[in-house]
Amino acid sequence: MNLSLYLDRSTWIHQLDARTKILAVLGLFLLALLYDDPSFLATLFIVVILGSAHAHVLENIKKIWFILLLLFLYSAILWPFFVEGQTLLFQWSSVVITSEGVWFGLAMGIRLNVMVISGVLLLSTTRLEDFTSGLQRFGVPSSMGFAFSLAFRWVPTLLGSSGVIVQAQRSRGLDLSKGTLVAKIRGYAPLVVPLIGHTLRQTNFLAMALESKGFSPERRRHAYHQSRMGLRDYGVILITMLCVVVSCWLRIKGIHL
Repeated sequence: MNLSLYLDRSTWIHQLDARTKILAVLGLFLLALLYDDPSFLATLFIVVILGSAHAHVLENIKKIWFILLLLFLYSAILWPFFVEGQTLLFQWSSVVITSEGVWFGLAMGIRLNVMVISGVLLLSTTRLEDFTSGLQRFGVPSSMGFAFSLAFRWVPTLLGSSGVIVQAQRSRGLDLSKGTLVAKIRGYAPLVVPLIGHTLRQTNFLAMALESKGFSPERRRHAYHQSRMGLRDYGVILITMLCVVVSCWLRIKGIHL
């Protein structure tokens, strides 16, 4: 089962240098953190959705739509109970809901979605080799870059293995769809032991493979292919920097979007 997020497409976003996409995503993160206005964050949300649609990677966004919905709902429902404001909307006993709290909850939900979708867009349009090489060319230690690369590879592998184990247990009569919530949680107990055993076995294989190839975290890694930035890359970086600088300047001046 292949759960890798990368989708091989022939779009200009795929053709951008990995360093450009990393900087662009970091810029989106910063823009999302600068303001708490839902309309401004909704604009960023539309931008990342349009970017995903242009890169033809919306299918990866659809895979996590339920998680995105939960993040938005949890933020929109919970934050109003903890944020104080001046405009009262609802009060019951000691529970006070204000208009400012509701708007802040909506903003937090959209912000989380923007950051998650931006990360998915980055991983959907960038090979892990290019991503690791880009981090190394930014000065990130090779051991840390290898850790990032291994994490991005290992998590989908474990998720795929868990799916295979679930199918194997279902073929032996395990039914995870019936019963109460507690019963369903208990039904996953038989899946834990084989998953742990598979993880330990794969970890041992990985360690032996690294040792056989003389892997050393202290040595600098050299990529087989070194990409170069083009005019399009510099244009994307320039636009990202301008947006960040203007937003920071407006925030310093006290202008809230």
